[in-house]
Amino acid sequence: MREGKTKIVEEFGDDVILRFKDDITAGDGAKHDVMENKGSICCEVTARMMKYLNENGIYTMFLEYLPPNKLHARKLTMIPLEVIVRFKKAGSFIRRYGGTDGEDLPSPLVEFTYKNDELHDPLMCVEHLEVLGITTRQVACEIIEEARRSAILLKKFFDQNGFELWDIKFEYGLDQNGRVCLGDEISPDTMRLRRSGQIFDKDVYRKDLGNPIEKYEVVLELCRNISL
Repeated sequence: MREGKTKIVEEFGDDVILRFKDDITAGDGAKHDVMENKGSICCEVTARMMKYLNENGIYTMFLEYLPPNKLHARKLTMIPLEVIVRFKKAGSFIRRYGGTDGEDLPSPLVEFTYKNDELHDPLMCVEHLEVLGITTRQVACEIIEEARRSAILLKKFFDQNGFELWDIKFEYGLDQNGRVCLGDEISPDTMRLRRSGQIFDKDVYRKDLGNPIEKYEVVLELCRNISL
């Protein structure tokens, strides 16, 4: 068994069971609370979003939803990267490069950050990944293409339902055959989602703008348009 900030991973034969916790964190774990039903919401959103991606030709870890807060998933050897696809300027992008919150980027931008709280998840390029032995250039390039495809599919889904997907964070691993596979989760914890100037993601928690669970529940109801 392995336990992270928001999930517990348990062995299940050749696969794993992911149990989503009610913990919510921000600032590399510096801010931390426990909110009732948060784990079950993020689990179900992940299940439905990954099923949608599976149906559209994306290879994900998702095998089965086990209500209320567990997923049966493929076992992956995770690559210690966060892969961020940005459609608009926000958050750390503005802190690094300037710009206005919500300003359009000319095309979807894919960024790598190294998963390390002590180093504050530094930005990395493909050469960093090669030199530091994190992954190969071939795998990195495949991840870039898969992340871009996945983000565009999700953006289309949200566009059709009146929401704006500003950016999204993915995590990838290799399956038992060495194939690149989308893992971790897809939820309001891992994206910036807006509608009519309102925030429906973890920025509600980061910025102390109220109860994030109320906004997460709206996203869940939307995702229930995808059958399981």
